[in-house]
Amino acid sequence: MTGSGGTSTPGGILTGREFVKMSGGGNDFVVFDDREAWFPEKEHRELVPRLCRRGLGVGADAVLLLQRSAEADVRMAYYNADGGEAPMCGNGAMCIARYARLVGAVDGEELALETGSGVFRARVPDTGRPDVTLWLVPPKDLTLRCTDLEEGPYRRVGFLDAATPHVVALLGSLDAVEAHDVRGEGRRLRAHPNWDPPGTNANFVAVVDRSTLRMRTYERGVEDETLSCGTGATASAILTHLWGLTDPPVSVRTTGGLPLRVDFTPGGSGAGPPIDPSLAGQALIVYRGTIAQV
Repeated sequence: MTGSGGTSTPGGILTGREFVKMSGGGNDFVVFDDREAWFPEKEHRELVPRLCRRGLGVGADAVLLLQRSAEADVRMAYYNADGGEAPMCGNGAMCIARYARLVGAVDGEELALETGSGVFRARVPDTGRPDVTLWLVPPKDLTLRCTDLEEGPYRRVGFLDAATPHVVALLGSLDAVEAHDVRGEGRRLRAHPNWDPPGTNANFVAVVDRSTLRMRTYERGVEDETLSCGTGATASAILTHLWGLTDPPVSVRTTGGLPLRVDFTPGGSGAGPPIDPSLAGQALIVYRGTIAQV
């Protein structure tokens, strides 16, 4: 801990720093402009949990840093609430893309964004509006059916790395999704031997119709259910399409209440993941603030 003027602890460097609280579909983030490389990255495992803890800190799923890039227009550094760095987050990338335009880090409505999972292209048509489109890298590591997990309430279980790893479990109805033990089952699937280490995110979905899904997500790093997940929505839309249940574009209804739109061109054979998925949603500015104490 540090007082309003102290710098004796790692948290002291944050005192007086301005931040923006943003939300991508319900995933909430503490966002800093780190283009001058001031953020004490060596202490991120101590600082980030302090910032993200609800009730005592700002409260968030993650901390995002806007940084300079030698490969793209800007770079996103992403730290989960537990302090660990993650390579990519779809909702986070949409938020950092809008933030980059708001602070004048890029000119024009399109930008290239470097992440730990590669360079992504984003479009922010109007900084006064929250709408953002993000083009993702081709998905990989497809497992169409994880038959060892298709038990109990699950009709299908599959896996796809859509810039971050996701297991997708299909439930039989909307009521089943709403009543599901996402925390307990998410924790179990997240650490299943199939993916541990380093584990995976877990999504629980029901098909509303051929263009709509309902999804709830358990995110590693947060280690709890979150209100939304952009790459989880992408993995869920692609897998349900490959199971023959949906057609793009797919609207994914998340617990945060703001739908995500996943679009892609189906593969020619119909058996593999598409190479051109895109994710569209809203990157909301919740408030602006100044750190007094962490």
